[in-house]
Amino acid sequence: MGFSTVLIISLAAGAILIVGGGLMMYMANLVKSAYEIKVQINTDVEERLTKMGEDLDKKSRWIKRDLLEEIDKIKTALQTDNARKMEELSAPLLAKIEGLEGQLRAERTEWVKAVEADRAVIASLDSRLKVAAKKKPDEAKPADGGPLPAPTLLGETSAPAAATDAQKHAPSSAAPRAGGATPVGDFLQELGSR
Repeated sequence: MGFSTVLIISLAAGAILIVGGGLMMYMANLVKSAYEIKVQINTDVEERLTKMGEDLDKKSRWIKRDLLEEIDKIKTALQTDNARKMEELSAPLLAKIEGLEGQLRAERTEWVKAVEADRAVIASLDSRLKVAAKKKPDEAKPADGGPLPAPTLLGETSAPAAATDAQKHAPSSAAPRAGGATPVGDFLQELGSR
């Protein structure tokens, strides 16, 4: 073999080594770039996921705030509506109650007037009876000269003669009982019938 053959083989081996080394370096650069791209993609994905999470948190806070505002508006509207309905329902009832209270006051005033009138009538009757009792002391004495019978509520005596005398002065519609004293209830009924 000659020197030229060895030289050609050496040059071919060197070219193969250079091309192989270049290919190896190119492959190493490709692997390194792929790894860097992968790391960069992972970083970008994490950043974007973090950003998306923050955006979702912000949006969820906005949605919560909007929902709370809407709930407050609905509550306020319901309270206003309920208050208006209660006013509408209670206004006629309050008017009826005020009317009834006015009627009660008027009736109470009438009752007070009636009671005062009855008191005045009772006072005048009492004064009349006292005057009549003073004017006729002799008529009230019994014929046999015994003690005077006990006076009753109206100044009548329990004796039958005194009862007939009191019947002369009393109106015919309200005659006292024949058995003696007139009870207070009959007296009030007698006043009511006048």
